[in-house]
Amino acid sequence: MAELEALAEIKAATGGTSVAPGQYTWRYPLPENKVIRLGSDPGKADWVVPEDKMISRLHATLEWNGTTLTVMRRAVTPDFPKPPQNHIWFRNNAVEKCEVRPGEWFVIGQTRFALRGDQDAAPPAPVDATIVQQKVEYTRAELENLTFSDPVTILKAMEQIPNVLKMAVNEPRLFRQMLKVALTGLPKADATAVVRIPPDSGPNDLRVAVVEQNVRGSQAAMAADFVPSRKLVRQAFRERKSCLHIWSTNPEDIDPTAGSDHTLTLGAMFQSGATPWAVCTPFQDGSPFALYVSGRARPDAGGTAKVESKSLLDYQKFAEVLVGLIETTRRTLKVVRQNQLLQGAWPTSLRKYLDDPDKMEGMLKPRETNVTVLFCDLRNYSGYAEEHGSDLMAAQRDIQFALDTMSGGVTQKGGIVAGFRGDAVLGFWGWPDGGDAQIEAAMSAALLIRERLTGSMFQKRCGLGVTHGRAIAGRLGAHDLGVVDLYGPVVNLAFRLEEMTKAFGVGIVLNDTVANKIMERDPHGQTCRLRLLGLVRPRGMKVPLRAYELSPTSGNTWLTGEWYQSQLAQWNEAVEWFIAGEWASARERLGDLFESDPVAQCLIRHMDKTRGKPPPDWDGAFLPTPPPT
Repeated sequence: MAELEALAEIKAATGGTSVAPGQYTWRYPLPENKVIRLGSDPGKADWVVPEDKMISRLHATLEWNGTTLTVMRRAVTPDFPKPPQNHIWFRNNAVEKCEVRPGEWFVIGQTRFALRGDQDAAPPAPVDATIVQQKVEYTRAELENLTFSDPVTILKAMEQIPNVLKMAVNEPRLFRQMLKVALTGLPKADATAVVRIPPDSGPNDLRVAVVEQNVRGSQAAMAADFVPSRKLVRQAFRERKSCLHIWSTNPEDIDPTAGSDHTLTLGAMFQSGATPWAVCTPFQDGSPFALYVSGRARPDAGGTAKVESKSLLDYQKFAEVLVGLIETTRRTLKVVRQNQLLQGAWPTSLRKYLDDPDKMEGMLKPRETNVTVLFCDLRNYSGYAEEHGSDLMAAQRDIQFALDTMSGGVTQKGGIVAGFRGDAVLGFWGWPDGGDAQIEAAMSAALLIRERLTGSMFQKRCGLGVTHGRAIAGRLGAHDLGVVDLYGPVVNLAFRLEEMTKAFGVGIVLNDTVANKIMERDPHGQTCRLRLLGLVRPRGMKVPLRAYELSPTSGNTWLTGEWYQSQLAQWNEAVEWFIAGEWASARERLGDLFESDPVAQCLIRHMDKTRGKPPPDWDGAFLPTPPPT
């Protein structure tokens, strides 16, 4: 997996804010085809470098496509009327945008961002080229039974933890803040880090990746020398224990084949009398992380730099305490994230009840109530998918846009999305809270959806059926699933009315209950337009009903024109003749005044089936059929 590694070397306080000099490092995995905001403000950016004040609050966006990482400097927006002060530097040039490949890097301010893979793990540590003078291992239970020899400094550091946990809104920030606490409580440590074993590593693989790193300011000059011991990390994971290693820098103990860089580093420590040590404490929650703390014992007044393992016992114990707190907080963050995802799956109008489970449980019990139902379907979706089979992802994006538009129209008008039926959406109003405005809300949602689904893909290819009546609403189906749904004839009727939109050649068909309510509230068609379609007998149903078309007040049909009221009277008269069996009069009126109207063509088509005469059993109701293809 590709990862972005940030290395901030803060040399002094900048921007009028006190920032401890030092080296701050993080390394996060890059999800594919997701835009990530990069900056210094956790409230504005997804990935942050708060220590580098040369990076704006929201400085750039990142997008990894599996091959290259596109980095783009943030543009001027209403929220950010000025561009970022500092440029992005790539290949020694100031750029607004760059394409970064694995192994390359870009720089903003005092931070270098490198594109890495798991193969680009931490290099071998110099200390792995020499012998371990002392080894100490403790399980978590063993450390819990031991007492701190000097608790004052530890307790002082732990005073920071409540504030740290409050600010830990995600895992990276948790790691970063806990490393600062570790440095405060472990004054002899030079650096702290969260390290990780790459997921594809085998038992003999010694690769180690540094996820987060914090080097004490006074030791920033030697930050490049901070590399975690692969052998120590592997041993800690293998034993599942907190492990302490104290290494020798005696030239006689150094592997002569280790390489000149390692030999020089260890030799320099030997000359200065420093003794390197490190503690590695693995997480016990099954994750591939560990807390790594390292330091160097300096010579005392007598020139001795010997470090006793018992003097580092407090360090091991404090590291284990911090790891336990990190594990608990990670679990909490995971639960919070799960709840956020679950809340996103619930209808917007129900999320306010999620904090009261008892009330929610009672509310979800199925009950009969008056509801207004909207069913919206995309026409000819199967043919569209087949036609665009060479680019299924593009076709899927079009369909996803349509589904988002349909469901968004329902929720924007206060409705509940009961679910998706393939390429269709079922929404409803009137539950859990009723109200007289539910029909108007459904009408507004239907018009909004119809308006938004425009363009070559969707023009006249979606149909909506809207009904009102009694239904059972609540948690239906499997009891262990919190699925809100509807049951009742009013739901099936919405499906059937949507089917009729294709036969009538219109966008929205209503049942008479909905239409009558709208005409009561808006008798002159100021907010929308209605017209009678006929007495229909929906497929599979016995009782006929009067169906109506719902239309906006703007467009290019006679319903949206200034002569709507006068033409509506003549239209309704023709439809009533059709229902009464006076087909000769109906056909003449429809043919003379509404020849190009798709509904008139549907009625004429039905009359022509029996040569202009109603059948003997004619009761005024019919099932409209689409024109022949």
